[in-house]
Order: sequence, then C-alpha cells, then structure tokens
Amino acid sequence: MSIFRSVIVGAALLVGSTMTTSAADLYGGSIKDGYVPAYTQSGPASWYLRLDGGYVSFEDPALTESHRFDFHNTGIDSTWSLGAGLGYYFSRSVRGDLTWDHRFEADVTGTAGSNAGIVPNGTRTFGISSDVVLANIYYDFNRAGRINPYIGAGLGFAYHKTSTGSINDPCGGGCTGVVESGTDWSVAGALMTGVSFNIRDRMHLDAGYRYLYMGDAKTGLVTGTCPGACTPGEITMKDLASHEFRLGLRYDIR
Repeated sequence: MSIFRSVIVGAALLVGSTMTTSAADLYGGSIKDGYVPAYTQSGPASWYLRLDGGYVSFEDPALTESHRFDFHNTGIDSTWSLGAGLGYYFSRSVRGDLTWDHRFEADVTGTAGSNAGIVPNGTRTFGISSDVVLANIYYDFNRAGRINPYIGAGLGFAYHKTSTGSINDPCGGGCTGVVESGTDWSVAGALMTGVSFNIRDRMHLDAGYRYLYMGDAKTGLVTGTCPGACTPGEITMKDLASHEFRLGLRYDIR
C-alpha cells in the first residue's frame, strides 16, 4: 500500500508541475515574458469517485468435505453486487482505483452420495456472501472522447461468510443434519474490460465485464444426529470464481 501511495504522490506532483507550466503558456506567453493573465479555468481531473452494481454468475465450485470427500451435482445461484471506490488518473491513458464490493448471499448445493464413504450423506445446502477489496489499474484507449474502451486488472483479497445450512434427509430415518456458518479470507484477482461513456461534464457511465477469482471459502462444521459414527468436518469451496456484468458511475474530482 505504501508503494501505491508513493506512486500517487509522485504522479500528483508531476501533474501539478505540468499544469503550472501549461497555465503560464496558455495565452501565448511564458513566465519569463513578464505578466501572465490569471488562469481561471479548472484543470483536468486528478481524482474520481465511483459507484457500481452488477449481476454475478458463478462458476460451479468444487466442494470437498473434511478434505477427503468430493461432492457431485455442485452448484451456486447467481446474485447481485454493489460497490464503491476512489481512483486517480496517473496519465491521459492510465488510471487506478481502490474498490470495495459486496456480493449478496447466494445458495450453494452439493451432494454426497452413499458411495462417497461419508456419514451422513445427502445434499448440503448453505448460503455464501462475500466482500472483495481490490487495487485496480486500467488503460483507457480514448479518454478524451465521448466513448472510451478500456481494459484493466486488479489484485486484492476476499472475505467470505457462509450462513447456516442443512442436509436433505441425511440418514433416511428422521435424523437431522446441519452445516454450521463460517468465515474465511482469500486472495482475489480480477480481469476486466468495458466501455465508458461521457454523459456530462465530469460524469461517466461505465458498462463492462469482469472475471473475478476469489480463492477458497469454508463453512463451519457439518454435524448430524445420525446413529453410529458421524464425523464432523467442514466444507471447502475451491477456486471460487464469477463472471460479472457491471454498470457504474464515475465522477471526476477536479
């Protein structure tokens, strides 16, 4: 984070120096020419704020219980995301931002068959929500134009939270099974592309796609009231990833 802050400060000093020189030369003169009219127009934006919402479609995760038993028929529902961020224009084509996004809870399912060697067997169902913080960098192909395609990448971390779930008819004899809630941290990374539209002065509409990798997530213990040996263990979701279609507003701060 200190390196990122140093780059921002250095870029700000460079931009400030360039703007001072441009202001002196704006009306055909320079500092050495004597009197220069006051520069009253606002300069180019340096910082920006952003607000984003999106539709999140997950890839089917690999589910494992107790680090030994693999599930089949795994799936996770789609959900929505909402986020905000603060960014900086490093140059005419390069900008970066720090963003936070929340993914609302989505239901996860996976089935452990009787031949998996796991007790209790049956279908596990639980919910997962995530908060993701990313440091992103973008390349704008036409920032000065009304339509500006861009590409970008991000790196950061994800905080996952699973809600209490259940096991569908785990024993076939009236007993119950519970998937306890849990939390987990993981490294996250993103690749994105899209188009921004200059809809008014200092206001941009972003429409884009993002592939987001959120690492692994874990539930709490899986327990049951089945007779016989019921070994409690947690469920691990491996390589959680999503395809996101996002709309957002970006407001330039002069």
